[in-house]
Amino acid sequence: MLPGRPSSVAAAAPARTQRPPRRRPLALLLATLIALIATASPALAADAGVPDATLPGAYGTKKIDYDAGTLLLNLATPGQSTTVPMKGSITYPTGNGSQASKVIVFVHGRHGVCLGTSGTTSPPGPSPGTCLDSEAPDGTPVSTDIRSYGGYDYMAENLASHGYAVMSIEANITGFDNNYADAGAGARSQIINASLRLLDRWNNGLGPVTDDPDTTVGLKLVGRLELSSGVGLMGHSRGGDAVTDFVTYNRNLSSGRWLIDGVVALAPTAYSTAARTTTSGGTTTVTGPPRTPEGTNYVNLLPACDGDVNTLQGARFVENAKYAPGNAGVATMQWYVQGTNHNFYNTVWTGDDFGPAADPACTQRLGTTARLSPSDQRRVGLTLMNSFLRRYVGGEKAFDPLMTGEVTLPSTSCPVASGVACGEEVKTSYFGPTTKRLDVLKPAPTSDPIETATVPDPVDPTATTVAATGGPLTATGLATFEVCRPSAVPRRGLPKKPSAYPLCPDDNNNRSIGTQFAVAWDGPASLTAGLGADGGTKDVSTFGALTMRVAVNRNDPRNPAGNGFTPQSATQDLDVTITDAAGATATTTAAKWGTALEPSIGSSYQHIILNGLRIPLSAFAGVDLTKVASVTLGFGARTPTGSIQLADVAFQETAPDAPPAPVTPVIPPRDGPPSPVGDVLAPPVAPAAPAPGTPAKACVDTKRPTSRVSSIRATRTRIRVAGRATDKGCVTASGKAVAGKAGGGVQRTLVSVSKKSGEGCRFLNRKGKWGPEVYCDNPIVLFAKGTKTWSLAVKAKLAKGVYTVSVVTYDRTGNLAKAARQSVRVR
Repeated sequence: MLPGRPSSVAAAAPARTQRPPRRRPLALLLATLIALIATASPALAADAGVPDATLPGAYGTKKIDYDAGTLLLNLATPGQSTTVPMKGSITYPTGNGSQASKVIVFVHGRHGVCLGTSGTTSPPGPSPGTCLDSEAPDGTPVSTDIRSYGGYDYMAENLASHGYAVMSIEANITGFDNNYADAGAGARSQIINASLRLLDRWNNGLGPVTDDPDTTVGLKLVGRLELSSGVGLMGHSRGGDAVTDFVTYNRNLSSGRWLIDGVVALAPTAYSTAARTTTSGGTTTVTGPPRTPEGTNYVNLLPACDGDVNTLQGARFVENAKYAPGNAGVATMQWYVQGTNHNFYNTVWTGDDFGPAADPACTQRLGTTARLSPSDQRRVGLTLMNSFLRRYVGGEKAFDPLMTGEVTLPSTSCPVASGVACGEEVKTSYFGPTTKRLDVLKPAPTSDPIETATVPDPVDPTATTVAATGGPLTATGLATFEVCRPSAVPRRGLPKKPSAYPLCPDDNNNRSIGTQFAVAWDGPASLTAGLGADGGTKDVSTFGALTMRVAVNRNDPRNPAGNGFTPQSATQDLDVTITDAAGATATTTAAKWGTALEPSIGSSYQHIILNGLRIPLSAFAGVDLTKVASVTLGFGARTPTGSIQLADVAFQETAPDAPPAPVTPVIPPRDGPPSPVGDVLAPPVAPAAPAPGTPAKACVDTKRPTSRVSSIRATRTRIRVAGRATDKGCVTASGKAVAGKAGGGVQRTLVSVSKKSGEGCRFLNRKGKWGPEVYCDNPIVLFAKGTKTWSLAVKAKLAKGVYTVSVVTYDRTGNLAKAARQSVRVR
């Protein structure tokens, strides 16, 4: 198998039975270049070569609904215990020979347990989580239990087809979970731990084996599971709370800890953030800190039309984790997904939990709805969650651009019947490992509020004057610039912890429970963060992007009003400028690169939540990234007035070997009947009018640059390629070229040098070494020096034979020159 293609699973890659058609090297270089140029907001995932997680893998799958007896649970009240059934399903790959599968565990949330019950009281069985079967007229027993664990079969089958083994466990503890401050998160953690132990026993042939061959695993999984190298967890609702709690629970085990590679919290509650308490003699004592997901890759998926956990309280986990010391080597993420509710991610939970009847974005029956159908919602959920699990449990790094927000959903996951434009469906916040991040503006987080506390955390007196880098932080012309803190959601009748910082604007709607900057402007203003103390600089050339998290304060009249269902109609914008030590500057507009500055839509909850905005550093051409002096946010030029929340400005990710991915323009919202099922992308409609104060674009550069190869010289020890390139830039209707004013000018020339090798190709890298034999659609791209006159010289060992040189030039707008390809023979 040739390298250069991600295998389905690191531990269980299928053998390739048929090689895809080979493409000519010139077309490959063009494809690579198209996948590298960035000119606007994030591209669809397929445009950047990111795998489509909705597609099935190479393996067959098998599912077993197991029944493995009962589990004794120790309850939070000392001395009390109960039993719950050990039931669920296991879906695993077939046809993968003796290769062991990585393991993922799913945990559902609180729901009705038995048919005919609401789930708000103890189920009518002998113990929590059990049901009394009824009888059919002929006396046949009829099961009445609601199998919530089966609601994720669509995800499990897809993962199993890619080589993973997925256990979906029954976690019905609705009879007592509301009796405790953590709402049963600790009890569910015990079930997760026992389920992993059960898998380990099956993997080693130690049972248990029951009398029913249809519900016993027996020896079917012996040697088929890889548990020692790390497992993945996904939990929904209170199950999301549980998998988050389990990270701490597992860390506190005295022995037998599990290595956890990745955790997905889907629409989670956050009761486990409540401090553990005990009450005796009328006195309540705090016995443990709030749970924080540390030491594992973690993502929180927040449905924007969640009618159950409408406070999006799980966002608190990300705010707690983003700067936690234990997360120095892992990634923390958040997805805010528009048009999705709480229930439809689970196929068994068929009721629409969103209740308000006249919400322009979230009420399904309205013509303006942004709601996704159940099938559309599950397709989006599968794409995001399975991609995350395959990336961090299976090590499939090809999913990285989807994790960081460099790309958005593949076209196969775009809404079919209704919803916002595909590029606006998901808002991604990404915090990479601190070893690959330089924090510029935080502000520094305070401890998570413990509701029983009465003393607020102290105020940082330098929060608005000193950047996270230690350099000066200077605000000019801003109407508001201060650190604020949203109030915590009251829980279990306990009072809120007081905050020494002022409450954030529109505090009742702010769901990012953590310290952040409140920023408002009534005219031209700026905020500048120096990267070094005393005017020093920082080398950021090893990073790939400048990121920040922002939110629009919806009810502030300084922001565009919008209509509640087309988010881009009320977008905010600002300028982002990098200045180097020599005073050179480069500026881009923030809204060009993402949708975080669009307000949340709908009228029922009006979420204000920090979402990520990612700007590739290639957008700042012309500055010396090895000596960056400052980052400036400029306000008032794009939108005259405004009010936003701001946090987490940072340089992060690893610098790419080539310019970043191209961008497909965001598809405007639908304005007419739904698209047919087979048409996942609606035709574009007229764009919304620009926000007040937005400069009109008088000219758009659509002219290709021209490029030609002047010479190629190749010897046994060296290859040199040289040429010339020109670009007119923007050409107005009158034919006048305005290259210097409209993004014109040659940006860069890329060169690929290859030679045939077996059924693939080998490419020359920048160190003059030949890479391994790979598929020919994975070229190594080398940067030529110069713009109008360019050249590339590489010292290398060139054996006798024919080599192919492919050359592509692009301008500052991203227009491609007609590519050139020449062969050269070394004698």
